[in-house]
Amino acid sequence: MPEVFKLKVAARRQVTLPQRVLDLLNLSEGDVLEITVHGDSIVGRGLKLMPSRLFTPEILEQLRKREAELSEGEGIEMTKDELASKFRRRSHAHA
Repeated sequence: MPEVFKLKVAARRQVTLPQRVLDLLNLSEGDVLEITVHGDSIVGRGLKLMPSRLFTPEILEQLRKREAELSEGEGIEMTKDELASKFRRRSHAHA
């Protein structure tokens, strides 16, 4: 069941995200929250940004192709917890 959060828009249009939201989206300071507006509703997702200079041209091309696939709805079916667990296992393996 989805969790519901009520956020107040403060001075200068600022919104503070509860820690639970940050945990659910695996976000930390400096990361980006992307939102899409559908009528009077929004859908958001957390993004981890990384400088492109860390990747080879071949990897950048693979990422562009994958982004196009995802934009066309050809995504993977995995929960955010499964995906986060997969990335944690990979990062520990490379540490």
